[in-house]
Amino acid sequence: MTALFLPWSHSRLKTYLACPKQLYHTQVAERGRPERIEFVQTQAMKDGNEIDEALTARISGAPLPPKFAQWEGVAQVVLDAPGIKFTQMKLALDQAFTPCGYTDWDKAWVRVIYDIAVIDGDRGFLGDWKNGMIWPDEAQLRLFAAVGFHQFPEVETFHTSYIWLKHGSTSDNTYHRTELPDLWQTFLPDVERMQVSYQADHWPATPSKQACKWCAVNRVGACSVAAVRFGG
Repeated sequence: MTALFLPWSHSRLKTYLACPKQLYHTQVAERGRPERIEFVQTQAMKDGNEIDEALTARISGAPLPPKFAQWEGVAQVVLDAPGIKFTQMKLALDQAFTPCGYTDWDKAWVRVIYDIAVIDGDRGFLGDWKNGMIWPDEAQLRLFAAVGFHQFPEVETFHTSYIWLKHGSTSDNTYHRTELPDLWQTFLPDVERMQVSYQADHWPATPSKQACKWCAVNRVGACSVAAVRFGG
């Protein structure tokens, strides 16, 4: 029996917008079925996770391993900031925009994970450590803030940031509670399109040279309309 809705996140919606077929094979098709293509973690992803874990531990009071000592200054900025700190914070909202458990599988409609969150009265900071090249995606920061305003009703302003560790820079955006309806409206039409695909079980391919080159579906030869050969 098909669930009533397909839970979404920034990455899931981004995949759908790039190619519905890719989303189906990698995240919607049931595990164990032939059409399911499981996620394969790259070395770059493993390296990024290791840094995330080290910075998470540092914010909790542990020292950074020597090989990550170069980011002590970044961690210290967070530690010195006023407010309550949260690391690897997993949040979810149901369809009524009410906070619920991240693993409430029958209720959670949208999910986010903050690498670092700092709440200080009516102001908050939401950050995402980035270990790769600079590639800002403002939509994720918008979603961070939109979900955060429901989780933290006392917060009126969120400062959000991609923290580009290897480049010593950040990409920042600020959002105010008064913008909340507009923030959601930037997502909801596309989310509705994704839900229509889910209910109709209709996942057409959207070939493009950029997306197809790195697509897992193309990697295993499961797409007959790929624009280019897999390049990974």
